[in-house]
Amino acid sequence: MMDLSNKNLQCKLWFLLDLMLQSRVSKSPIILSGFWRSGTTWVQQVVAESICAKTQFEPFEPNALCPLHGGAGFDPIQGAYIPLTWDVFSEKDFRFLDLVFKGISPKRSSFNYFARRSWQECLSDRVVVKFVRAQFILPALMQRYKTQGVVHISRHPMAVIQSLMNAKWEWDFANIDLSDLYWRENELSICPLWEELKVYKNASKEEKIAALWALSEREVRQSENIVFVKYEELLKEPDVGFSNVLKMLGLQVKKRVDYSKDSPVTASNRVGASLEERLNSWRTNMPRDSQIKVRAVLRSLWPEVDKEWELG
Repeated sequence: MMDLSNKNLQCKLWFLLDLMLQSRVSKSPIILSGFWRSGTTWVQQVVAESICAKTQFEPFEPNALCPLHGGAGFDPIQGAYIPLTWDVFSEKDFRFLDLVFKGISPKRSSFNYFARRSWQECLSDRVVVKFVRAQFILPALMQRYKTQGVVHISRHPMAVIQSLMNAKWEWDFANIDLSDLYWRENELSICPLWEELKVYKNASKEEKIAALWALSEREVRQSENIVFVKYEELLKEPDVGFSNVLKMLGLQVKKRVDYSKDSPVTASNRVGASLEERLNSWRTNMPRDSQIKVRAVLRSLWPEVDKEWELG
């Protein structure tokens, strides 16, 4: 296994290669959207490998040194932040994103290069950006970067919420005040989404997750020219599912991919999980009272949720 110092050196070298070869990224980028724990990393890995593209991970993760977070290091309060509107971005944020969509990791190392298999990926002429914080700004991103397409991955909300309840991250929804988190949006004269979220200021952890999930899914469904894919359908029939995704994007498979590989961010206790576990473990693992609270939030903020998912 590569030690940390060698890994850091490798990441810096790959950053320099990305920077020098940015003009090679001549084809339109692809965005993969979806809530946390919805299989976005797995889907990005498969799509990028299938079409021989390079990957970019989470431009707005809290330790990405992006202007939106003040250019500072990790801040656990920002962990759950998904910008509600394009209006909160500065010119520095735009320049930061411009690098990302040219295949350059502005932070130069760490997770943005985590799934790179070799330096040859730096030579790719297309980039696939995984962006779990983009749901509310997808139309603006599509327009600015003339994307080849946007794929939004949806997973059963109960499965998403149960997975997030168990996540061992540096930040936790339980410690986040949604109304304070969205102070930027609150400073704007009109932001109806913030008004809906602040209702859950003192809600339980699962209710806060459910509120953000419901609003993000609701808003994405109102956007045009997006390919909607259910994680469960890809799991059940990956050959058919991924073939259809690429077809809808107007792309062709350049390389056969092993769909069964766990993604680089699969939790250690979920490595090698069976299809049944991935689909239905929430039914036995999520407490009944939590299920009741989550269903109430989902139906309040996105009444159409029952048309998409059987909530139990």
